[in-house]
Amino acid sequence: MECLSFCIANTIDLARLDAHFKSLGKRYHSVRSRDVLKLTETGGEKLFHIFNNGTLVVWGVKRHRISPYLDMIRQFSDRPISFLVHDEFSYVLDEKIAIEPHDYFDVDCITLTDDDEEVKLAFSYGLSQSVKLQYFERKLEKLIEKYTPMIHAQSQHGKLPASRKQIRAAIADIINANAELNLISNFLYHPKYFWQHPTLEEYYIMIERYMHIQRRAHAINHRLDKLNEIFEMFNSYLENRHAMNLEITVILLISIEIISSVLNFHF
Repeated sequence: MECLSFCIANTIDLARLDAHFKSLGKRYHSVRSRDVLKLTETGGEKLFHIFNNGTLVVWGVKRHRISPYLDMIRQFSDRPISFLVHDEFSYVLDEKIAIEPHDYFDVDCITLTDDDEEVKLAFSYGLSQSVKLQYFERKLEKLIEKYTPMIHAQSQHGKLPASRKQIRAAIADIINANAELNLISNFLYHPKYFWQHPTLEEYYIMIERYMHIQRRAHAINHRLDKLNEIFEMFNSYLENRHAMNLEITVILLISIEIISSVLNFHF
């Protein structure tokens, strides 16, 4: 059986999505809490955990059949993501709960003792954070790819082929990514769901450690800090160059005025 996780948008409006599924009658059963919507199909084994952070975790749906569900959920999302961000797992039922690499295939395998939906939700919280973090990793790679030519031009030719406006735009991009990661999303604290369900927290921690969530969040922050330092240096360089140009302009104007005064005095 498959467990799929996706990051499809910045946020998903769970209230509107819940109302939509309830309007479809008895085909779906949905239960909404503050940050997640649990959705099941009547008489089926499909289980969806849709999170307000723009992610969803799906249990029991084949990869080639997920697209219609994603298209439906995107209609209730804010700032949909243009590129695909997803992760794939398999899950089986056995004697103990665990997550480990599959013995034969290149996929991680989650082992459950039964189809307990609360345990699946605990795992889904961790998988949701991991795939959201994967989105930030992709976003950071795109930022680095975008601004690397500018950095190489400076190091190779000693000249910065960018205006102050472009440098400030780059700094704004970095600040926005940093704020989205650290202020809007929260990877350094466990979800509040586990305050009321502490017995399930061990399953979230299992996923968190296996997917290296905190280590990956710190790595992204470190790279963002370094990127920000580089462009702050570029900005300082351009400001100093602008100040120097102003000083030269002032000196030239004063020199012209002195020469003009001397010429007027003699003639």
